[in-house]
Amino acid sequence: MTSETKSFDVRETNLDAETLDNQKKQRERQTALIFAVLIGVLSSTGIVLIATGDRPREPLQMSDCAALEPGTARLACFDELSRHATSEPFKGAPPAEVSGRK
Repeated sequence: MTSETKSFDVRETNLDAETLDNQKKQRERQTALIFAVLIGVLSSTGIVLIATGDRPREPLQMSDCAALEPGTARLACFDELSRHATSEPFKGAPPAEVSGRK
């Protein structure tokens, strides 16, 4: 082997090292980007959950109201539930009032 061949091999090794270094940096950037996106998604989900978590929910069933302690809150719950009732009155029931009139 001549000295030219050796110097060529050294240059080729240097290029390979640079290529590997560039690939490593690119993978690190991609990993950082993935983590940044993941943190953004999780934080926005947390903000939405916190913003909507303290809203009082309406009772859906009688058991929701029955679980409350007896008192005005329980009665208010039953009142709210009856306002949103969608069932028809029983057969033979008097007609419902409309705007305060029968």
